[in-house]
Amino acid sequence: MEVGNMGTVNLEKLARDEARLVEEFNSKKPFRWLVMDEFLDPASARRIYDEFPTVDQTWIDSNGLHQKNKWTKPCVEGTEAAAFYTEVNGQAFRSFLGRLTGIPDILPDASLFGAGYHQILDGGFLDVHVDFNKHDESGLDRRLNLLVYLNPHWEGAYGGHLELWDMQDKVRLARIAPEFNRAVIFETNEISYHGHPQPLKTGGKTTRKSLSVYYYTQGRDDGYDAPAHNTVYINTEGSAGTVKLLANAVQETVRRLGRRRGGE
Repeated sequence: MEVGNMGTVNLEKLARDEARLVEEFNSKKPFRWLVMDEFLDPASARRIYDEFPTVDQTWIDSNGLHQKNKWTKPCVEGTEAAAFYTEVNGQAFRSFLGRLTGIPDILPDASLFGAGYHQILDGGFLDVHVDFNKHDESGLDRRLNLLVYLNPHWEGAYGGHLELWDMQDKVRLARIAPEFNRAVIFETNEISYHGHPQPLKTGGKTTRKSLSVYYYTQGRDDGYDAPAHNTVYINTEGSAGTVKLLANAVQETVRRLGRRRGGE
């Protein structure tokens, strides 16, 4: 891998570890995934964290039946996060992704549709799901997710772990803490079930912060071509998940009615 000072991603570390990362990524089944710690240059990671905006009226409300207290926002121009997106959407990093995954001609999404800053507030969750499979505007096929977590001193009791699931055998493959400067990359297809279904329990002390990047191809050759669909959720928590869903449905209905009455 060609190494250069691109500013945000720790390219030297990726270059040193590339052979191991390729082997590890491709060893995972039934879909492939990888955890990379110290993913960003440490100083860059700290600047992105320091600049990370608090949730206000400029954020997109992503709350719904299967997700609570979830907010998204495109990165702000002139910030370290914007430099990060320029880099990871650039040709050099996408070439690395191609070598890592074996997926040719990986394409970025300059519009950051559904991506960008993500933030989950106390009590929030995102049920296990498979993602939408085609970009709404371009029709490109979604192939990879890259998530970078920015949560220093994250305590296990807070929850918010990313869960990866094999739903054919109903087995949880991994439970990954959203620790500071940790990246997770996984292929997106019809079996790549993931989410963080356990509600956050931070007591308002902090939020779950991440940067999200999605990658696409023109067509796909992995055997998972399917008609366009939105996000597909599944309950991995049994009766507790059903109770959580019913309670959230009531709370979400009340919240939306209140917003409409308030003139929003």
